[in-house]
Amino acid sequence: MENFKILRMIIAMFVGIVAALSVIQGTLLPAILAIVIGAMISYIYKKRTHETLEDERIVKISEKASRMAMVLFSIAIAIIGLILITLRNEYPDFTQAGYTLSYAAVGLLALYYVFYGYYNKKYGY
Repeated sequence: MENFKILRMIIAMFVGIVAALSVIQGTLLPAILAIVIGAMISYIYKKRTHETLEDERIVKISEKASRMAMVLFSIAIAIIGLILITLRNEYPDFTQAGYTLSYAAVGLLALYYVFYGYYNKKYGY
């Protein structure tokens, strides 16, 4: 577990440095490559290690945190989108952003229901 934490910190520093250099140079490709390489190294290490990287408690906490973050984010973008659409007469420049946020909230909700149906069918609840 400790080795995996150290590896993740090294990968995060590598990706951060390469992304910063990418921004300075004005190129996108090195940042994308750094993210892909970091993800591949992390995946390979996780598959080959015999350490206990996560237990049921960590998985359950992660599930609850992910669900709460998704719910709060979707509510927030839906409300902000609605406000921006409502204020279209005073701030017409923000109307498109309001529609974009609203459609993003609908898309997120649709994705949630697709995955909910998939896992409901997979685990037979």
